[in-house]
Amino acid sequence: MSDARYLRRMPRGERCPECGIQRYYLQDGMRYCARGHQVEGYVQFDVGDAVDAGMIGTVFKKQKAVKEKEKRQLTGEAGKLLYLEALQLLLRMQVLWLIQERGHREELETVVRDLWDLRIRGATALGQGTAPDANAEDVLQVFSSQPSIIEPTKLWTSKSKAQDWGTDRGLGWPMPSLIDTLALCYLGCYLLRIPTRLGELIKWANDRHLPYRNAFQQLPTEMQERMPSNYIKLLKLPMRSALEGAQAYSAVMDLACSYHLNYNMLFPDLNYMPILVQYAKLLALPVECIVAVRRICNALGYRFHLPVQSTRVYPLHNPEVRLIALLIVATKLCFPFHGGSPLTVSDDGLILPSFDWNSWQSARGQPEPDKARTFDGVTPSDVANMTDDDLDAYYRHVASFLETKNTNPVTAFFPIEPEPVPDPVRADPTPEEVDDMARTVLQSAVGMPNTEVPNQYTYEAYRQVDDLPPMAKCFYSAISSAAEVSLDTTVRAVYMLEQAIVAWQKAEGNK
Repeated sequence: MSDARYLRRMPRGERCPECGIQRYYLQDGMRYCARGHQVEGYVQFDVGDAVDAGMIGTVFKKQKAVKEKEKRQLTGEAGKLLYLEALQLLLRMQVLWLIQERGHREELETVVRDLWDLRIRGATALGQGTAPDANAEDVLQVFSSQPSIIEPTKLWTSKSKAQDWGTDRGLGWPMPSLIDTLALCYLGCYLLRIPTRLGELIKWANDRHLPYRNAFQQLPTEMQERMPSNYIKLLKLPMRSALEGAQAYSAVMDLACSYHLNYNMLFPDLNYMPILVQYAKLLALPVECIVAVRRICNALGYRFHLPVQSTRVYPLHNPEVRLIALLIVATKLCFPFHGGSPLTVSDDGLILPSFDWNSWQSARGQPEPDKARTFDGVTPSDVANMTDDDLDAYYRHVASFLETKNTNPVTAFFPIEPEPVPDPVRADPTPEEVDDMARTVLQSAVGMPNTEVPNQYTYEAYRQVDDLPPMAKCFYSAISSAAEVSLDTTVRAVYMLEQAIVAWQKAEGNK
């Protein structure tokens, strides 16, 4: 009886429904509380032999298969090669836009592809002397016809603008940047002699026509998710600030010098005459300025080529900067800002017309500033003092480079707040509109020839921006804006050209 009445404690949470006690004992296969009340819901079974008695209550848990967590973001060599693949995709988008939207020749794609192949031919150096840090199936392979030479890693540095792209660089092989894609497009047009100004490419990139400022959003989702974080920052950097002209001009010069260093490549002269006509139309200048530019070029023996063999490169050495400097000097000689001209009568007996700069300024009007650029250096105090319209424009500017984390398409039908309307993209003026504008301005500014030549004519040269009078500053600023060059760079280039003309005059006088 003592064995049958051996009291035990019920499991946690169970009690006798009659008296609430938790002590029970087993008898005849049934369970009774310590006071003799039967507790339902329990049946005793035969445990069998004593050998199997120890197996009662043993719980076996199913072993779960260990899942290997796949790394979404690539690292090391695979991440670098994915970044190169992304740049190649963006470069192709830019070239296709130039061909389809701007009417460039289809040969541009072939030329740019060859330039890109020469640029990344040394990318095989990235894997030399390094251990793989990813699975074999995760590593992107780069196939090249060049024999792979495995040598110890060599770090290479240089203070020049040219970069060594050789395979012996190892981990020091320079990766291309996003701005290099625009420079490659420009060099492709340069080689094919397509009259494309670098200022046009900069403007199209800032206006989001070309995939540059929104480059990261143009990539496929899979590529965005697997891109390393440091390269994501590089691709998103243009979203916050507009592309400056100095960066683009420097990138073009660096690429040209690097092609010469690595492949002994020389670039032809710039097809400057169509570009010069474009500047004259955009600025509404008389045709006499174009003729004067050609005469100055012939006198000084100037060429319009990329100075890839020069040890020091000044702003005047850049072909497009040289072109706008010549146009400014020619305009100042033909139509000075204070009236009159030393070239009233040409060698052929033609009389130059008069030019009213005040009418020119009022007819052209003031260009509308790009609000997106004015937000680059904004401070919290500036935001606090903004008007409602400026604040809305600033919020739209900030929202343009913010990512949307929610990818569920159903939530688009239930917006929490109204979606901000983006600012309209500025449309480029058509050639007909440019011609009409130039014709209207010239009809207002050009007058009858003035045969009266001032007795004492003094050509005014300006060394610094602070030296510019109001009308000269307006003209310098207009041509600098068209070329996407800073006003300070334009003033320095023009002054350097004027000093070269003075030296030429002295040399001619000594003959």
